[in-house]
Amino acid sequence: MDEEQQLPSLAIVLEVERLRQSNLTASEAETRLELLDTQIVMVEEAATLVKQKGWRVRAAVGSLAIAAALVVAGILVAVGGRPHA
Repeated sequence: MDEEQQLPSLAIVLEVERLRQSNLTASEAETRLELLDTQIVMVEEAATLVKQKGWRVRAAVGSLAIAAALVVAGILVAVGGRPHA
């Protein structure tokens, strides 16, 4: 797949009209460099977002584990710590 086919997927994120106007008279090399720089920034921003969401998921799973342990403890206290016969 060549680079022109990959561009439309990035067009949603980029400010395409501004990018088009600024690159209209730029050389191909300058345009490719600006596109590469933009892609790098996008990847860095996505990585930061994934790290933040990962931390939130870990916190949620930890909270769920604590809640499950408290439910089990509550059940054990309610039945006096002995199994049902």
